[in-house]
Amino acid sequence: MDPVPRLLPEVSASEEALLRLMREIRLPFPERLVRFTSHPRLAALRRAGTRHLYVDTADSQELHEVLCAAEDEGSVTYYEEVDGNTTNQPLVEKVFDRLLETQGRETIRAWVQELRTAHPGLTVEEAVVAVYSLLNLHLAAAVVGRFGRGRTWHISLELHTGLVGDREGSVRFGRCLGRSLPGALVKVAFTPHEPHAFLIARDLERQGIAVNFTATFSARQVVAAALLSNPHRTNIFLGRLNEGLRAHVLGEHVLLESQRHLQDLRARYGLRTLNMGASVRRPETLLFTAGCDAYTAPAPVLRAFMAEQEPEIRDRTEEDLSGALGVDPEVVKRVGGMERIERLYRVEPEFVSFLLHLRKDPELDRMDGDALAERFERAGFGDLFYRPSPEEWRELRKSKLPDLNAPYIRRIPLDTLYSLLALGDFANFQDRMDARIHAVLEDSGAP
Repeated sequence: MDPVPRLLPEVSASEEALLRLMREIRLPFPERLVRFTSHPRLAALRRAGTRHLYVDTADSQELHEVLCAAEDEGSVTYYEEVDGNTTNQPLVEKVFDRLLETQGRETIRAWVQELRTAHPGLTVEEAVVAVYSLLNLHLAAAVVGRFGRGRTWHISLELHTGLVGDREGSVRFGRCLGRSLPGALVKVAFTPHEPHAFLIARDLERQGIAVNFTATFSARQVVAAALLSNPHRTNIFLGRLNEGLRAHVLGEHVLLESQRHLQDLRARYGLRTLNMGASVRRPETLLFTAGCDAYTAPAPVLRAFMAEQEPEIRDRTEEDLSGALGVDPEVVKRVGGMERIERLYRVEPEFVSFLLHLRKDPELDRMDGDALAERFERAGFGDLFYRPSPEEWRELRKSKLPDLNAPYIRRIPLDTLYSLLALGDFANFQDRMDARIHAVLEDSGAP
């Protein structure tokens, strides 16, 4: 287990005010009696070793269509194997639109006024982050209140993308999100340009906040997160790997390899981290990788999987898919050879040894991101991190999939590149959303 005692943070008045506003968001009470039953396909996946099944949406209607086994005027029966969901940015914007339509700007104005009472120096930028976090909670509360009655429901909540450079702010807002709802997991993205992402996740976990360490694309990223941060969840965005590199089961193979590494680390060192298959694009993925710890899949993919009759579902976590990756030969040529693709699923023993030594080093608790990156560099693993130039950021923010003709394709390791592309995609939306919130605050007279 983590050898370092849990931290006891000092909570400021402004944080208390934000948490109070979050806890004032009411969970809706189901009008009908809620019952649970089992789905044969999902139950078979659980028997294969999978612990959690999440739906990759926070749209209540989509969730109902996946979970509902039966309903009548007085009751609804949900499939018990689906036990959580992940929120996303576009649905937060819908909450924002609905709030403006039904309540105008007054609710948002009241939020900011209460926060300013606790923290008179609140800036507009800080207010925007707080408002976005409260909108996220509105979305999450509607889901938890409807589908989480009578059981533990896990819901992943997003930190504002603009916090990536602010370790203290990330921890502060992460604490509020994590304490606001039962079963909450706070998303902390891996940020190659801000190495302190590992330290943010570590800080939150040691303060009792469950973390979903996200925007990860390789086995080595998962291993580093598990050993340095010990988060509740890590991810492999496998669908993006297959799509961007024109492969058949590359993403699935990366997921299986990272799963095997995590199983070994849990057995040896008592880690809590579970590995999750994310960006699932097709129901076959659940068959090819059955037995992996967790999945978050879009509603149409999960419904398609549930509707199938064959083939038999069994534990696939020991299967080797390396001979069937199906990577397009032209892609192999453009990225600089197969060895660059293999680095997505290979973890050197020296890398694990380095992380084990670093994990036990008392200096880790006193490091910042730069010091952490320096330790990686000295050990020969500095390419896990990368700080793009402004020109490179402009290129990286064009798509969440790699441009195989771009100059960066051979310069940046593929897992590092994919993480940067994911962050660029998140930032594009966040900038648009922030501009809308900022306009409402200016229009309302908020300072």
